[in-house]
Amino acid sequence: MAYRPNLGYNEWVVAKRKTILNEKTVEILESVAKIGTIMFLGIAAPGAAGHIIKLLGWAPDYRSNYRTKRAIKSLENRKFVRFWIKNGKGHLALTEEGKNFFANLQAKKIKLPHNPVWDGKWRIVTFDIPEKQKIQRKRFSNTLTFIGMCNLEKSIFVYPHECKDAVSKIASLYGVEGNIKYIVADSIEPDRKLKMAFPFTNYKT
Repeated sequence: MAYRPNLGYNEWVVAKRKTILNEKTVEILESVAKIGTIMFLGIAAPGAAGHIIKLLGWAPDYRSNYRTKRAIKSLENRKFVRFWIKNGKGHLALTEEGKNFFANLQAKKIKLPHNPVWDGKWRIVTFDIPEKQKIQRKRFSNTLTFIGMCNLEKSIFVYPHECKDAVSKIASLYGVEGNIKYIVADSIEPDRKLKMAFPFTNYKT
């Protein structure tokens, strides 16, 4: 994080430390998500820090150890990870909330395709996700809005370009792929909301 003159030096140091901590927290979250369960020697949660530092190739010094412990504690406080003991070894894994949060991070990195020329067809995503997956349903819906789809109605999203692969990846991350329908339509009436969301579609070639 480069020095920002509009911040006092002390404020900049605090902001920089927070940025580094957040980056480490995300890296730890990603590593746990990929591995599934991290096992480490010792029965205390901080014992995971040394194992994670080695796993991610960070410098095994006091600074890394301190920041890693803080990052793990932050994840634990937010209930994104859980610890348990089995056969005298510590175990660290994501909770369901942690899995949902990680999916959210990954999903929002996905970009929708954009073609400067509109082919005159609308891509419609509809879904019927059960109440038991209400968290995934809300995050799936929010992510479609975040990446640029138009929320036409409660469970109906529309985009003017081919985006089936991107939507499928997002649905898979949230574990709701079996509840999604992808439709291609020549027209949607009335379409005023869509024309306002995507002004270039007023000039079909």
